[in-house]
Amino acid sequence: MSNANFTTDGVDVAIRNLPSDAAANAALVIEKLIELSLVPVCSPRLVEMHGPLEQPEALKGVPLIHDDTLAAGVAETTNWADWFKAAGVSSVDVSRGLRFNSADHALDAASEGAGVLLARDVLAYDDLRTGRLVIPIDFAMRSGRAYYFICPKSREEHPHVQAFRSWLKQEVAALDWQQVKVASGLRTSNRCPLYPRKRT
Repeated sequence: MSNANFTTDGVDVAIRNLPSDAAANAALVIEKLIELSLVPVCSPRLVEMHGPLEQPEALKGVPLIHDDTLAAGVAETTNWADWFKAAGVSSVDVSRGLRFNSADHALDAASEGAGVLLARDVLAYDDLRTGRLVIPIDFAMRSGRAYYFICPKSREEHPHVQAFRSWLKQEVAALDWQQVKVASGLRTSNRCPLYPRKRT
């Protein structure tokens, strides 16, 4: 899927998933909104079925769910193999489990108890906040990606562009990751804490 064209498509603003160190552009305003981390998520029912999932090793015996959109249009992507390696867990068959080419469908499958999904934390936020999903293990990985506000510099001062930009920043600032942690019943982790997270 190609990006909207500011010149030909009648678009004033875009939100794009770009590398965390996205390059500047002389013609565009490129402002980082929030960096994306990858975190395991699952339904509370799955935790009940498989017992306490408190250490990364516990996921070796749990069905995995793969969101193939993590690799869409990305030269270097992070997946379950990377997560287990970073967590110090070896000899894991990461080829097993369900695969989806839609992040929404992958999240739905996780919420139905089909397995544990390595998800973008921001996309899973609403399900985590409401308890539909939980984070069984507080071990997040930086994805190397972030969401950006982008608009042509020639339109930056337009009132509707400024209003939308302000609203976006307010929404990002309102994300309550501590509430997510409480809802998931997480204990503090010293190894790779997901909270508090840096906002930009």
